[in-house]
Amino acid sequence: MYLSHLKLWNFRKFGSKSEEIDLSEPSLVINFHKGVNLIIGENDSGKSAIIDAIRLVLKTHSVEWIKITEDDFYNNSRRLRIELTFEDFTDEEAKHFIEWLGWDENKNPYLKVFLDVKRTEKRILTSEVRAGIDDIGSQLSAEAREYLKVTYLKPLRDAEAELVPRKNSRLSQIFIGHELFKDEDDHEIVNKVKLTNEEIKKYFNNEVKSIIDKFLKDFMDKESTFEIADPSLRKILESLHLKIDGEKI
Repeated sequence: MYLSHLKLWNFRKFGSKSEEIDLSEPSLVINFHKGVNLIIGENDSGKSAIIDAIRLVLKTHSVEWIKITEDDFYNNSRRLRIELTFEDFTDEEAKHFIEWLGWDENKNPYLKVFLDVKRTEKRILTSEVRAGIDDIGSQLSAEAREYLKVTYLKPLRDAEAELVPRKNSRLSQIFIGHELFKDEDDHEIVNKVKLTNEEIKKYFNNEVKSIIDKFLKDFMDKESTFEIADPSLRKILESLHLKIDGEKI
């Protein structure tokens, strides 16, 4: 499946002078192609708004939190709407969204996902991501929302600094969203690291423990034991550093 259409109503730069939203006349419509899409524009032309609209609806694999704020409403409007449409489903992909799918004139499935947010003079009203063939839809399940999550990479301004091993590194964010690393709980890399950790633990308990215990017994009459925290796939990926022809990027 792929994101085929984006529609915005009263979101940031894209809005209308009308007090009410007309769902038949979006403030912005973007049609995407399958594969790589490139958005080009001058500064402050709305490129970031397009990306953020997608992030707000789909959420991301990273730990960052993004939510609707007062500044997201166009020209002090009271309501905004973001609508995404997905097409070209495989049977394996479609099974996650059965109750929310629609069918086009060629009997191909599509998924419409949207976030409709209102506000009063005092606060932004609670809203939820919904999906369905009509304009109201129903709430997506946690499983379906998880399947829709995307990988978002902030603008890369210093490759050498931003591709180093660290928490939430660029490489880990790219890999964690790839099909190869979907099974975080029982991935073969995690199992291999666990076996290696056991050997490391044996080494310390056999070779180093006696040295530490000698001092512990003199002061506390106790013995030590070395343990290694169980590895997670995310932490393993965060430790990677990409090199090309032996040179760090």
